[in-house]
Amino acid sequence: MKKIILTISLTTLLLTAFAQTEKTQSIRERLKVLVENKDEKVVASSLKKLEKSKNESDRMLAYSYYRSTGNEEKENGVKESTIKDFPKGQLAYDARIKEISQIKSLDEKDVLYKALLMENPDVQVGFEMHMMAMSYADQGNVEKMKEYVTLYRKYARERGGKEIDEKKALASMAVNLVRKNPAAAIPFLAEGLELHRKDLAEPEEGETEDIRTQRRARAESNYYGMLTTYADALMGSGKEADALQLLAAVRQEVKDKRAYQSVQFSYVNALLANKKYAEALPFLEEDYKRHNIFATNEETLRKGYVAAIGSLEGFEAYKGGLDDAKRVFAKEVLMKKVVTKEAPDFELKDVDGNTVRLADLKGKVVVLDFWATWCGPCKASFPGMQKAVDKYKDDPNVRFLFIHTWEKGSGDPAANANKYVKDNNYTFEVLMDLRDAATKESAVAKAYKVDGIPAKFVIDPKGRIRFENGGASMDIEKSVEELSAMIEFARKG
Repeated sequence: MKKIILTISLTTLLLTAFAQTEKTQSIRERLKVLVENKDEKVVASSLKKLEKSKNESDRMLAYSYYRSTGNEEKENGVKESTIKDFPKGQLAYDARIKEISQIKSLDEKDVLYKALLMENPDVQVGFEMHMMAMSYADQGNVEKMKEYVTLYRKYARERGGKEIDEKKALASMAVNLVRKNPAAAIPFLAEGLELHRKDLAEPEEGETEDIRTQRRARAESNYYGMLTTYADALMGSGKEADALQLLAAVRQEVKDKRAYQSVQFSYVNALLANKKYAEALPFLEEDYKRHNIFATNEETLRKGYVAAIGSLEGFEAYKGGLDDAKRVFAKEVLMKKVVTKEAPDFELKDVDGNTVRLADLKGKVVVLDFWATWCGPCKASFPGMQKAVDKYKDDPNVRFLFIHTWEKGSGDPAANANKYVKDNNYTFEVLMDLRDAATKESAVAKAYKVDGIPAKFVIDPKGRIRFENGGASMDIEKSVEELSAMIEFARKG
């Protein structure tokens, strides 16, 4: 049974804005004026004065300008000189905070953050305290979670400057507590549920109908999201019957479609946890044919079938019917995704400096996968992509091209991409869609109108795009199956 843990973002729950100093606000206002000034000579003269200023705010303004305009060399130069001249200034503290945040040991970070706050209690660390609370919750450490929630509330505020509600903050952190310490999460989640229930019921003073509708939609999402997490905590604490009773009642009252799907998922999990396979069977059948949210397999179906029928008699014919329906549904879904448009031609170098032209690949099915070393979802999709590459490795009429695009940071992008692929034992053909020095754009990604990565395109032998697919699937088998179906469809031209 595949487990989906519903996490609730604190920013969604509380719409939190981390506290800003007046100095930071002033720099932002001055930066806006500087960026919008079209007189290059005036801007250059201003920057020269700012870089030599003995006022840290002026230096930070120059640093912010270079950072916002992508001048990495000048940005780093101003940063280094400012930290040297103002060792107790904001940029120096920002650099220390960044160093601490990158340390893997949570306990080591704990010691260093405490030392930093002893040295300068006014340093802005709202986000970092939030992340520390969440990390300790992930470990199941309730006391340290509570300690950092207190610090988080000290250094951050809700939008409008309102103090963050302690019970809501603890409840949102308890979402992360469920996996390692479900019993400890229950009281925090229960209090959070009560608060979100009130948010559903109580209109805010002076709100319009439109604002009330939007606020209520957010409140419903928060409430039902936390409710399903609360049910997970109950099941993780040996209270499966309580979770089922709660969800059976709640699913009757949910009106929002997305909230209903979340509650329904938890309800089926609760049925299975309580070994009520016969009651779960209708949901499992639909899941097997269409959604595969529960990763319903033959064994789960078998248990449900025996519970409902009383024996395995007729099971193979029953499963065969579900398999037929599954194939029909998969084909229907695939056909809805088909497009027909000319694939923009391109010429790129691979990581070894060899030239690859799309035009030279006419007659083959070509799979393009736009990615970057900094892109987490891209990398998360790679085990599935490697399995697809392996499946077609002996097929001369199918070619996979992994196009590294939108590079960030320092160093040689090609060397970095090649190192990542080799270190992880991927057998990918990697091409480099480097940013243009003047426009800062990656030409091929722009030509394919890529607006987010990973982005995949399946091109048929005639050079036409037949499928466009964004995002990443963590389900390896399903992603390989879907991509294979696209390749086979495109192969027919």
